[in-house]
Amino acid sequence: MPHTLRSFLENIDNRILNIHDEVDPINQVGYLCSESRHPLMFHNLEGFENWRLTDILIKDRKGQAAALGLEKDNEVCPFLAKQMANGAGKSKMVEDGPVKEVKLIGDDADLRKLPIPIHSHGDAGRYLGSGVTITRDPETGIRNESILRVQLTDDPHKAPFWMAARHNYQHYLKYVEMNEPMPMAFAIGLHPVYEIMSNWSGIHKDFDELEYAAGVLGEEIEMVKCETIDLEVPAHAEIIIEGTVHPTERMMEGPFGEFTNFGFGAEGPAPVFTCSAITHRKDPIFRHMQATWFTDHQPLITLPMEATYYNRLRDTQGNTNVLDVFVPPWASQFLMIVQVEAKWDGQVNDMLMAALSGPNLHVKTVIAVDEDVDIYNAEDVLWAVSTRVDPAQHVNIQTDCRLHPLDAVIPEVGDEYTVMRIGGKMGIDATKPPTWRAEARKKFQRVDPMGKGDDAIAKLLEMVRQPV
Repeated sequence: MPHTLRSFLENIDNRILNIHDEVDPINQVGYLCSESRHPLMFHNLEGFENWRLTDILIKDRKGQAAALGLEKDNEVCPFLAKQMANGAGKSKMVEDGPVKEVKLIGDDADLRKLPIPIHSHGDAGRYLGSGVTITRDPETGIRNESILRVQLTDDPHKAPFWMAARHNYQHYLKYVEMNEPMPMAFAIGLHPVYEIMSNWSGIHKDFDELEYAAGVLGEEIEMVKCETIDLEVPAHAEIIIEGTVHPTERMMEGPFGEFTNFGFGAEGPAPVFTCSAITHRKDPIFRHMQATWFTDHQPLITLPMEATYYNRLRDTQGNTNVLDVFVPPWASQFLMIVQVEAKWDGQVNDMLMAALSGPNLHVKTVIAVDEDVDIYNAEDVLWAVSTRVDPAQHVNIQTDCRLHPLDAVIPEVGDEYTVMRIGGKMGIDATKPPTWRAEARKKFQRVDPMGKGDDAIAKLLEMVRQPV
């Protein structure tokens, strides 16, 4: 059986909070999703009969572990890194699929018929933030996937969208040069691993991110032809939106509350998607990804980033003992924490430089800590920074670096672009001395409270650790 959104929901059924009260999906689900610590399923959507809406599926490591078929939360990053190192899987064409059960073509393809919410106060309108965007390079024929923000307008078929200067954007520029419309589709409601890998930012000359995800899952992804454009899309998606992007058409896009939790940073004239068809299942589930506060939006981007950097950083100096990598959602993807056991002097500094010059534009601060620091605990990390860092020795700052276009505190270059910001990056070495200097390292070992390791108090430990 293929991995689908529905198979994943069945797998985590005991964790889902099912809400049967009537909810306005446009104006109310944003806050409910932002506040939830549980996977959500809304069954009664005002104005959208027979639709359901789901969100908060992989916000935490438990959900991510479930998506990858793992039992232990701390295996997520190393496992995904290993699977990604094995390379991409395959896709295969099929004649039909569940996503073709309902077809809305031409005038019937009204984007407003989908339960697309308003994410935040101040947004320019309803925004699709959960569609896996599919384009194809007109020269190589290789597809690319990402997840873009798409603004609904008064026109039922017109939707301006914003994209960073990455692979989809490169495809678009090629169509602009050819003066031809670019075919584009949005796949909504896939197994989370397909969503995760759609946010991977590496080079892929002979495969796309959907095939990369298929490799992680150990399957071939089934694809079907679109109804109105020359493009292939996942057969088991919940919803497909098809259309084209005119090479010169522009509309004002934004503001929009982004993963930074700010409502500004890239608003301006933007390319325009024109919808020509919508297909979906008979009983569709709308997969929502609330952009704010800290929801699925952040880990969908950070998880493939963590795995990519895990492999990259372990290669520093030939073999650096990187134990785990975490890009915390509460830092809006701009901070990376690396747990490492360094053997030699200088090894951590080299690793920090590798992290700051990696394939993603997000990371501007990297903190290295030892194995005795819980990288998922901000208090523990700040303790290490406070007690194991001399700013004069252990902090390196690089200037004139390209940073993420939505990092609003970084100055923009010129007024014509919303994709170029130049600023600084910082590496912080909060580790102990390396292992080869054992005596110096021992001095910075934390003391343990008396009684630690005593099995006789194990039950009492469970009692005192209970939340108040």
